[in-house]
Amino acid sequence: MNTFKHKRYWILMPPSLLISISLIIFIPDNKRTLYAFLVIALFWIVYYMDVLCKEKQQEEVR
Repeated sequence: MNTFKHKRYWILMPPSLLISISLIIFIPDNKRTLYAFLVIALFWIVYYMDVLCKEKQQEEVR
């Protein structure tokens, strides 16, 4: 199993993790979890959109 198969994951994950942790620390209690989970959801949306676009590009080349 190649863990570095998707470089975009390793490019996007550290900043989104740092942003989520920062939001949990610095945002007031009533909005804390909402914004942290929005960042995580945005990370997965961007990651899977990138994966799908790359798969489409590979299919078009074939």
